[in-house]
Amino acid sequence: MKKITALSLSVALCASLAVVSIVPASSTAHAAAAKEWVKISENAQYYGEVNNGIPNGRGTIQWGDSKQYSGDFVNGKREGSGKYINEYTQDGEQHKVVYSGAWKQDKMEGKGTLTHKVIQDGGAVRWNEIISGAFKNGIYQNGYDVIHALADPDYSFNYKNGSEKLEMLGSNKDIKTSLKKGNIFSIKYSNGSINKYYSIFPADTKAEQRKLDADLKYLQSIQKKLNPHFDEFERLSKQLPLK
Repeated sequence: MKKITALSLSVALCASLAVVSIVPASSTAHAAAAKEWVKISENAQYYGEVNNGIPNGRGTIQWGDSKQYSGDFVNGKREGSGKYINEYTQDGEQHKVVYSGAWKQDKMEGKGTLTHKVIQDGGAVRWNEIISGAFKNGIYQNGYDVIHALADPDYSFNYKNGSEKLEMLGSNKDIKTSLKKGNIFSIKYSNGSINKYYSIFPADTKAEQRKLDADLKYLQSIQKKLNPHFDEFERLSKQLPLK
């Protein structure tokens, strides 16, 4: 099986949702009730509410067999709430990207959930990721990003809210106990001028080990603040089976 040795944020997720505007936008928006079929291009078609022949209201657009969006449209653009699905093959693996949430001007904007699953030839899941939080102009801004993959360790946890960031590698079980006992694989916390890091692996020098131990003590001192994030990490991780 294909196996990776480190986990990081998926940079391909947001890019996979980039789709050009469906049709030229009209100058004004009006509520529409009529449902029609609209041929967007040779590869794309729309069925739903329209205004002056332009998607406006609720409807569904399909780009061939691989991409689909169902939800709100304003003047031919995805705006409001909706669900986008993109399935494609890359390097012999099957990818499925799904975003459900808020849209504005054809881009992810507001609260939403983005998932990315990678299936190897043979059916095994190599990568399963979920991002839950806030998006702006098509880019993930704040919230939670959890990855389960064929890796060692197999879970990656990330949280960010402005300058506050929490990054972890390790198991998805008993995270709070792992930090309390100091046997967590690795954890990094930053907030403004605060930067703390701890790893279960011994440092190369006594000075470096003292720094690790001090950072662990600090992280344990703020564990009550971190616990809600640990709970959310574990909750989201249950949605990421490798099967």
